[in-house]
Amino acid sequence: MNKVTRILFILEKLLSQERVCIKELASFLGENIRNIQTDFKDALKPYFEDRLINEKGCYFLLKREYFYDLFQHNHKTSKQFLQLLSIVDSDLYNKFKKEHIELIKALKLDSSTIYQIENSPYEQLKNNNKKIIEQIEEYIYQQNYINVTYRNDIYYSHCIPLKILYLKDNWYLALLTTNNIDNNSIFKKLRINFIEKIQKSKIAPTHFNQDYAEKIKAEEFLKNIQSPFSDMVQQPYLVKLQVSYKVARYFKSKKYLKSQKVLKTLENDDILVSYEIYHELEIIPIIQQWIPHIQVIEPLELKEKIIRNIKKFMKGL
Repeated sequence: MNKVTRILFILEKLLSQERVCIKELASFLGENIRNIQTDFKDALKPYFEDRLINEKGCYFLLKREYFYDLFQHNHKTSKQFLQLLSIVDSDLYNKFKKEHIELIKALKLDSSTIYQIENSPYEQLKNNNKKIIEQIEEYIYQQNYINVTYRNDIYYSHCIPLKILYLKDNWYLALLTTNNIDNNSIFKKLRINFIEKIQKSKIAPTHFNQDYAEKIKAEEFLKNIQSPFSDMVQQPYLVKLQVSYKVARYFKSKKYLKSQKVLKTLENDDILVSYEIYHELEIIPIIQQWIPHIQVIEPLELKEKIIRNIKKFMKGL
């Protein structure tokens, strides 16, 4: 079967909403697997772009009608999604709004006269890094090792990508390295905006589906990570703060860190709040933000550090 006939055969399968698996198709057609992979990569993917979905070696086509059905039949979900998009990526939202102005009006989302959002908390990724984040998504999903070129010519090879993180207004890639050890750890968080290049490693991903101790440890740590300063090497410890009744309502209505717990209300209506942290820089900015309405109960070392910081600040005035 020549290439053109082969691609037309694959198209027929995709357009009839069948899943096309490369190995099975190669066996059925008596073709080399690499030829089939090339058909998808060079001929089909550039045409269908993101509508052609790859799941572990099997492809299927996502129909545009699915998106239209979502917007037409579930207005509440659609509205919430588009409101989130307007905050996360205003450029993409504005482009969508121009192309679908009637939909925006129907959902009453022409919010320029209602909302004014300044200093969006979401880090704006550069165009190159938007593409990189899409690559990362695919490599994590496909369970590929990766090679990363980071800022200042730092190179990490044969890494295990774990998660894309959003921490304190910035995007990070959590990964395990195989050739770079810092502070007795192969776990790293890399700012995605500082990644210059990322590519799939040529070695087989031997540790994705095994009981690899370091990977299991990192995945458990990621369940509890709460800031860029969270450190997998350190053991977590407890911090207790007394918050004045004057600002207690803010701590009752918002968690400043994931581990925050309101332990009790004191007789004077102050509240006792606890946090479990890995690094002092997770909590120090929060404490200093709320001075003089907050005080450290424990640990003593942290209380003394805050006092030293205040004295240094006063000297600088």
